[in-house]
Amino acid sequence: MPFTRKGMLAFFVACITLSTWALSDAIQNSAVASELTIDQSFHVATINESSSFFVAHKSMTYLDVLHPSSPLTSSIPLDRNNSRLWISNELRNDGFSTIPLVLNIDRLNINDLQIYLLDGNARIIKSYRYQAGKGDFSLKKPFSAIRLSFSLTPQENVRLVIGVYDDGLRYFPISLWEKQAIQQYDETLLILLGIVLGMLTVLTGYFLLSYLYQRTPARFWLAVTNFVLFALLFMAQGGLATWPSLTNASEITFAVLISLGFVTLAKVTHSLFSPIPLVLRLLTFALPIGMAIAAVATSAYDATRILFAASPFIAAYHIALAFIFKDKQNIASSRLFAFAWVFVFMLYAVFVKIAFDDVFYTAPIVMIILTLLTLSLLCIGFAVELKEQNASRLQLSESEATISSLHHFYDLFRNSSEGLYTSTLDGELKTVNPAMCALFGYTDEAKMLAQVKNTKQFYANAEDRDVLVGELLHSGQVAAREIKGMRANGSAFWFSISCQVRENDSGSFLYGSIIDVTEKKQSDSSLQFMATHDSLTGVYNRRQFETTLTARLSENSPIPPCVLYLDLDRFKIVNDTSGHKAGDALIKDIAHLLEKSLPNEAMLARITGDEFGVIFENQPEEQAYLQATTLLNAVQAYRFSWENRIFSLGVSIGMVVCTDPDASAEQYICMADAACYYAKDQGRNQIHKYSKDDESMLRYQNELDWVNSIQSALSEDRFLLYYQPLRPLSRPNDGHYYEVLLRMKETDGRIVEPAAFLPTAERFEMNVKIDKWVIVNTFSWLNEHPEHLAELKRCSINLNCHSLADRDFKLFVLNAFERYNIPYDKICFEMIESVAIIKMEYTIDFMRTFNRLGCSFALDDFGRGFASYGYLKHLPVDIVKIDGTFIKDMRADPVDVAMVSSIKDVAKALGMQTVGEFVESDATMTQLGNMGIDFAQGYGVAEPALLDDFKPL
Repeated sequence: MPFTRKGMLAFFVACITLSTWALSDAIQNSAVASELTIDQSFHVATINESSSFFVAHKSMTYLDVLHPSSPLTSSIPLDRNNSRLWISNELRNDGFSTIPLVLNIDRLNINDLQIYLLDGNARIIKSYRYQAGKGDFSLKKPFSAIRLSFSLTPQENVRLVIGVYDDGLRYFPISLWEKQAIQQYDETLLILLGIVLGMLTVLTGYFLLSYLYQRTPARFWLAVTNFVLFALLFMAQGGLATWPSLTNASEITFAVLISLGFVTLAKVTHSLFSPIPLVLRLLTFALPIGMAIAAVATSAYDATRILFAASPFIAAYHIALAFIFKDKQNIASSRLFAFAWVFVFMLYAVFVKIAFDDVFYTAPIVMIILTLLTLSLLCIGFAVELKEQNASRLQLSESEATISSLHHFYDLFRNSSEGLYTSTLDGELKTVNPAMCALFGYTDEAKMLAQVKNTKQFYANAEDRDVLVGELLHSGQVAAREIKGMRANGSAFWFSISCQVRENDSGSFLYGSIIDVTEKKQSDSSLQFMATHDSLTGVYNRRQFETTLTARLSENSPIPPCVLYLDLDRFKIVNDTSGHKAGDALIKDIAHLLEKSLPNEAMLARITGDEFGVIFENQPEEQAYLQATTLLNAVQAYRFSWENRIFSLGVSIGMVVCTDPDASAEQYICMADAACYYAKDQGRNQIHKYSKDDESMLRYQNELDWVNSIQSALSEDRFLLYYQPLRPLSRPNDGHYYEVLLRMKETDGRIVEPAAFLPTAERFEMNVKIDKWVIVNTFSWLNEHPEHLAELKRCSINLNCHSLADRDFKLFVLNAFERYNIPYDKICFEMIESVAIIKMEYTIDFMRTFNRLGCSFALDDFGRGFASYGYLKHLPVDIVKIDGTFIKDMRADPVDVAMVSSIKDVAKALGMQTVGEFVESDATMTQLGNMGIDFAQGYGVAEPALLDDFKPL
């Protein structure tokens, strides 16, 4: 049955409870008596159970304890620095013969031990003193015990007084043995100890040898664990007697060895239950290492306490890892691992009883230790074995899958469209596939293998193969290397080769794949040209312009480079009135004209649209200015003819000398652009040199800041949709009529009006992206509010000239209608009068497309232009929005009233509705209604508000 969370919790609590019980029970057990009677049947007794305990200052002698001047306490103090524990017991021989006895103390790490055998008058019969670290080579080896031999005659009564001064545990088993009985005990204990150490030696060797064969980490760390256990038992049962100098550091030594054991078991746990997260794996090392450091840094007593207190929690942590990260396909391994730790907890309880209670190493105790230790190690070993068997099964399954894949690979090899081959590093061809034969002009594989003596025949230049093999030997593989090859009939072609070197039992072989890239190679030159040149004019493009300027700046020439930025004047007139085809022809002519007018060392590039850039190298500023003048005169003298129309042009030129070492190529281009902008602003068709102190530069920089703000708002979705309602004046309000407006939210939360950023957006041709954002987000909002959409009569969206001229914009809008399922008759597109007139061709095409689908169109700000009436009848407009300049002062200016009335009459005659803008009062609204205006819009109707907060009129 798999482990459950409840089972894990119960097991964890049970282990901790067992450990806590053993520790607390052992510490609390103490006995107070004062006399031990022996006779001929006596074999062994624990002195602790029949003794009196006294605590005195460490300077007091046994006489001071026997005859104290003041009462002595019997409790063992927490302060061990200045006190000594005295143990007193009367021994009486009630037998009829002399009995040889041996006093046995199973501890060699006592700082100072004094033993006195006194007669009835408190005179010393025999005494013994032992101090840890100084050694007593008279002690019997290999047992870690202090022994004092003496005899009691019949009816003899003596007092045994033992003084213990130690900074560790002062409570330990003291036993009294009949001499022959202890000899038998020694023999039995020696045999059992040999069995335990022998078992650990065998297990260490087994796991180490099996690791060398199987190379599984768990076996290696199990070998190390067994070795650590061997060292622990050896130190506990013989090492201290062999090396007495270690007795002063026995607690620390044991703590370090036990910590090392936990570390090695942590590695076993990691091998059995992977993947355990890194943090938890580090914790399995940190806990025992921390325990060892704490033990080393404290007293012997605290070290012992830390050792016994921390060990069960570390063990429980390993069990928790086994429960949490168990292998669901190998539950038996997790169970065995858990049982192993159960035996460890039981072993821990035994050692607690030995360390704190009146228990010494008897044969049954050693047998229990041996059994628990063996069971624990066997369970862990079997868990590892099961884990490896499961891994072997998985490996076998993977091998079968690999064999299947090899068959599949062979099929792919035969049927691949790429030429595949295998050869030796010397060039001897071993295998080819049909595609390889076809690629090099051979009829079949056998013929190719017979005729190709060396793969050098594949290469038009045999040295190419030597270079390829050299690179292969250096890096191990070559990817997509394009090389000129030779077919069987001697014709040359280009192929791309990818290959690598692999080792097998027969040696090193080269595995390669080849594809024909002749067509690609032939087009590479044109692609490279396209990457660096403008496709329309043939001059360099902006990217190459920036790259070249960056290279010139890095040369640190004594004569700094000079950059010109040229912007054609009146180009838009040609483009808008004669179409894109005429504009493209004009740009090509201008590029050719500029190229002819420049010296050979100058670089000309088309930056964008009707803007060009020039880089002068090694030319003084004065000469560069003269060249700029030459360009200006050449463009000014040029005449462009198209369809019986002749156009004259001009050019505004910005100039910058690259003297600032910290400025980049992009910054210099921006400086030249700013100077060009100033030249255009000052009347066009002139040259202006950049100066960072010009106010125009600051103004242009401000526009660049707005460009960045607009780009950020688009990418971060910081535009907001507002709406302003329209109120019907000629009929009751039968639904929602409103115009969608745009606001930008700055990063500081400030709301920006469109008048602040739209002019910049138009100059830098960002309006199309903004219009697309408005359409998508408006349609999305309508789609998410179906009840609102059902009540909607007309939603007006503004479009700009760049959107109407964009060839993809119409398709984008059509897709948006379909994507968001918006009825066409709900949407009205607005455009200002000047845009509609200038972009007449594109405007009419766009309007007719969406008119047929059901959309309506409104002409915004009507009446501002001079040719309004003339163009109005040619545009398929449904609504005329009268310019607000006529509305706002209409009540005080009869001329405005006449203008509004005139526009209304013309619109009605053409079947169009009218909207009065800038309505700021009820009186104006009433007057417009009386005049026959259909709708009113303005603050007098309602102020703009967030579309998300829509409220009907």
